[in-house]
Amino acid sequence: MAATDISSPPPEDDDARPSAWSSSMLPGEGPDQLELAMKRRLLHSLSERGSTEAAALVIPGVLCWMYGLAPGHQGMWAWWAGFVVAACLLNAQRRRMQRATRKPDADAVQRWERHYARTALIVGLFWAAPLGFGLYGSTVEFRLVVYICLCAILASTATFVAPLPQIFWRFYAVVFVPMAVAVPWSFPLRWKYLLPLTLLYGAVIARHAWGGRRIIEQQVEQERQRLRLAERYRLAKEEAERALQERNRFISTTSHDLRQPLHAMGLLVQAAVQRNADAQLAPVLRDVQDCVRSLSFMFNALLDLSRLESGAFAARQEDLPLAAVFEDAARLFGPDAEHRGLGLRVVLPRSRDPWVRADPTLLRQMVFNLLQNALRYTPAGGVLLAARPRGGRWRIEVWDTGSGIAEQDRERIYAPYARGEAGLLAAAQGHGLGLAVVARCAQLTGAEYGFASRPQRGSCFWLELPAASPGVRPAPAAPQRPAVPRDASLAGTCLLVDDDPQVASALAQLLQSWGVQVRAAAGGAQARAWLDQGWMPDAIVCDYRLAPGETGLAVLQELLRRCGHSRGALLTGEHAAPGVAQAEDDGYLVLRKPLEPELLYGLLAHWLGRRDAPQEAGAP
Repeated sequence: MAATDISSPPPEDDDARPSAWSSSMLPGEGPDQLELAMKRRLLHSLSERGSTEAAALVIPGVLCWMYGLAPGHQGMWAWWAGFVVAACLLNAQRRRMQRATRKPDADAVQRWERHYARTALIVGLFWAAPLGFGLYGSTVEFRLVVYICLCAILASTATFVAPLPQIFWRFYAVVFVPMAVAVPWSFPLRWKYLLPLTLLYGAVIARHAWGGRRIIEQQVEQERQRLRLAERYRLAKEEAERALQERNRFISTTSHDLRQPLHAMGLLVQAAVQRNADAQLAPVLRDVQDCVRSLSFMFNALLDLSRLESGAFAARQEDLPLAAVFEDAARLFGPDAEHRGLGLRVVLPRSRDPWVRADPTLLRQMVFNLLQNALRYTPAGGVLLAARPRGGRWRIEVWDTGSGIAEQDRERIYAPYARGEAGLLAAAQGHGLGLAVVARCAQLTGAEYGFASRPQRGSCFWLELPAASPGVRPAPAAPQRPAVPRDASLAGTCLLVDDDPQVASALAQLLQSWGVQVRAAAGGAQARAWLDQGWMPDAIVCDYRLAPGETGLAVLQELLRRCGHSRGALLTGEHAAPGVAQAEDDGYLVLRKPLEPELLYGLLAHWLGRRDAPQEAGAP
């Protein structure tokens, strides 16, 4: 209805927007804050309808036309003109309020309510004015039309203004009271019937207004409860995020110290294997090596899962050749499969060169974890790594002849720490982290993943990635990784720089068991002292984290400058350190702790050569 808008709109600032009327309102800011925001929104939405001026132009004009030239018609025309002038003044005041300084809810609502209350009285008096004019010289039909218009205006006002009682009841009083009082004079023959109907209508309107106010109060209470729940959820979410950050920070800061003994243990066991001459002790050492590998895999999977769940890893999409990934996988896991007595086959299509669109780090992580998982739970038989096209995608499959997955374990096989019944009974004990890392990597890189399995027959885990156009395959970045022979005998010298005496001793013993002449330094100063004495090593292995005040990268760079013929590598347990990533970007070789002896042996064999085979001149 046109009479709904009895006031001008408030300033159109950010606080008055419907989307912001409760966003600034949180439990604990005061019991009236939500009420103030609700009022501000209602005042704004009420005045936005912009029909006060239209009502002043249309409805009084119709009434003046109906009144015609009856006695006192000049008063009706003057009333219409006054109504138009009042509407224009209200519009001008609205413009001034829009240019006013923004105020907080408490000040703005108090100011606007006072303005709206005055406006309600003025507009209500203008609407009630035709009752006085209609008493003289007008027809019953005209007076009936006036009452119908006023009843409709009251109903419309009750619908939209009832939630603001300070405004509604002023308007209601100055319109309805004259209506009820004027019934006997407006309808002298029928007032006995019309007056009760008018009073009943007024009571219905009042009841409707009260009901509308109650609905608004219930909505405010529901909003208050919603805000309390939202605040509790926010606090719980922040607490959970803080706990996750603390966990990740703890793992990150302690990963170096946790890796040190594991790293040293693996090196010492390999050194013991190299020097062992007791056939009865060999199986025991192999079992210890298996335990070290198992612990190393679990530790790396735990750190990988923590890093992926922290959200710090951002996936990047590149076109990658699957052949390069499969070659790395065969080189990495071939010795492990041979040691377990398993066959490891890699199958690629001969007719097509498979390329996929994926993150290179995550793709290798997924393939390596699937292979590691297959090898762990395959007591006999073999493992197959294959790829085949499926429409516009490539499916990577890892088949095994292991224990399979029971039906009751299929729903939770990708959950962290989940291990099925078959895995619990397997000889090689796992930790339920490898497949969780695969699932998280697949989600980050946009790959589809799944599995098919038959208990006691084996399983097939698969990944599907978008196909990419074949490009130029990059040159292999990693050296060959042969298994360490029992009679390993390398030729050359090596300088170790590590401030952890336990790790330095273990690494030195391992290298000496391979025939390498080793000198160890606890830091840059001692390493430089060795060089000052004229000892020039063929290879340099430097720990990334040294004593405070120096970094392994800076020490390695200085040593390599002084030893022009030497090769060098960084050794680190901090996989996510920015300096490590920068070193890799600059072209330095970075070895990760816990270091696998086969990888170190392959690297040194490439750099130094074996005593029974002359080193290739100019080898890179």
